[in-house]
Amino acid sequence: MLDVIESEGLMQNAQRTGGYLVKLLGQLQARHPSIAEVRGAGLFVGVELRHGGQTGTPATAEAARVVNVLRERRVLISSAGPHGNVLKIRPPLVFGAEHADLLVETLDQALAKLNVMSEK
Repeated sequence: MLDVIESEGLMQNAQRTGGYLVKLLGQLQARHPSIAEVRGAGLFVGVELRHGGQTGTPATAEAARVVNVLRERRVLISSAGPHGNVLKIRPPLVFGAEHADLLVETLDQALAKLNVMSEK
């Protein structure tokens, strides 16, 4: 097992793709004020949702809705944290840039859908 991880460069892929994913999520943060923080190490990434930015209240219900909208669109993530408001992204080591693009595009659509729902 460890031989496969090394021979296929999966650790390097995790660092490279994880950095790319965090960069894309940072760009998404600029468009969605509910994203208070993006943090990660390799392919283990968290996106914290809050009402009113970093000092606002945890957006627990919204995080659950995002997870469900993504699930409906065949993208599986979960929520975590003391308030359940952190989107936990931890894909397999073979996750590549094309997968990161799909994840962020789908997350963007889910957040936009929730913004429309909250305006009604």
